[in-house]
Amino acid sequence: MRRFAPYLCLLPVFALLAVFERDLLYQVQEQNLFLHTPLFFEQQMVRAGGLLTWAGCYLTQFFYYPLLGAGLLCLLWAFFLWLFRWAFRLSDAWTGLLPVSCLLLTVVSLGYWVYYLKLPGHAFCATLGCLLAVGLAGLYSRVPRKSGLSMTFILLTACLGYPLFGFYGLWAVVMMGFIGGLADTCRVADLLTAAMSVAGVPLICYCTLYHQTPLENIYWAALPVYAHVGERFPAYYLPFVCIVITTLFLTVRHRWPRLSKSLRWGRGVILVLVAVSVAVFWQKDRNFHRELSMSRSMEQSNWDDVLQRARTGKGEPTRAVCLMKNLALFRLGRPADDMFRYPEGAKRPDAPFNIRMVHTVGKQIYLQYGLTNYCYRWCMEDGVEYGWTVERLKLMALCSLLNGETVAAQRFLNLLKKTAFHRQWAQHYEECLHNPRLIYRDKVLAPVLPLIRSDNFLTADRSQLELFLIEHLLSSPGATREQQELMQRTRYYYQRTRHQLVEP
Repeated sequence: MRRFAPYLCLLPVFALLAVFERDLLYQVQEQNLFLHTPLFFEQQMVRAGGLLTWAGCYLTQFFYYPLLGAGLLCLLWAFFLWLFRWAFRLSDAWTGLLPVSCLLLTVVSLGYWVYYLKLPGHAFCATLGCLLAVGLAGLYSRVPRKSGLSMTFILLTACLGYPLFGFYGLWAVVMMGFIGGLADTCRVADLLTAAMSVAGVPLICYCTLYHQTPLENIYWAALPVYAHVGERFPAYYLPFVCIVITTLFLTVRHRWPRLSKSLRWGRGVILVLVAVSVAVFWQKDRNFHRELSMSRSMEQSNWDDVLQRARTGKGEPTRAVCLMKNLALFRLGRPADDMFRYPEGAKRPDAPFNIRMVHTVGKQIYLQYGLTNYCYRWCMEDGVEYGWTVERLKLMALCSLLNGETVAAQRFLNLLKKTAFHRQWAQHYEECLHNPRLIYRDKVLAPVLPLIRSDNFLTADRSQLELFLIEHLLSSPGATREQQELMQRTRYYYQRTRHQLVEP
């Protein structure tokens, strides 16, 4: 039973992910895209680490069912514990909990980065990359020394590992160099081969294959880039640094026998380190989780659930929470005064950089207010900047349907039909495309139709979503009854909270 104790520690992790982070996992899937087409595979392979991101995108789509996605993630971590023990010839798997906790943090500490990271499939990439690197290092330690087999193994790992797996292929080569050169003085040639491979292979690939990758990022391919508006945030790389340090220490631990022996009685210390690091760095911002939940309910037109989430949340809400709450009240036909029975506020989102609603829930809100061109515009801009996702393709398809742009709508629906879990959604709206009368009975599109202005042109919103909405609604000429009601609510609300409208 003691042998399986480290693996049993993953059970509470699975429970926490499945219960408390189900909205985050679902949103990670919405900000991901996997198409079952050869072209999608080719598009991933034009960058170093393409096979890793392709596999990461494939597994991320299973977060559509958070329970299933969390189960897959924990199964991979359980396999990593076994592989970690096998690769470094450990007596038990307790030490492997340290890198596993770091892998967990790469998912649960994301916060608002889920909208901004440009690495496809990032939720699974770190886990898959660590499995590959540790597994290759374990194989190398068992390769015979004769006839230069170990040097050949290092060269093959570098030449194939970097194009397919990016940084993790190089990391495997570094561990091989430590095992061969520092742990075994008879194999110094392996250390030199590893050093030359790590330095040379990325440069050769940069000059011959991957011209789109910036030179400063060639050694970090397939790692998430925590940068926004030119500013980098290195603190988010700490889990990756801890994993690398742990593995490199284990490759040469025999040089410090006393420290190596301490691993046998250090289970309590390991558990404390794991528990403290997870508890401290786990993203626990209530507003962030409330926004995720309300956004998911808004997508499903479940307005009662949106109000319930707005009511049960504690503390000062963000403007995104308030805006979704007001929209839900309007959809349900509740009196305008009801909006002030809910918590109001303008708390800054818990992120190290400025968050704009147009990059998070703003595109959905634009659609619900009938501003289809602005929703489409931000989907297009974010798609070019951060990559195409399921959410953006869905919103662009809906906007095209409402604008009567059948060719564009069919193009986006065709792409969604090539996904695993959104094919039925695409087929439903394809029927609306061929029979426009169905739009008037659709629970998502029907309430939006009366809010679309006849002069549905595009101007600049300056990324100030809420302030722009107020100015737009108050200047609507020839408003319909629904637009007039929305304008009255907006004017009343503006008089009470105008000092909170400008986003940071």
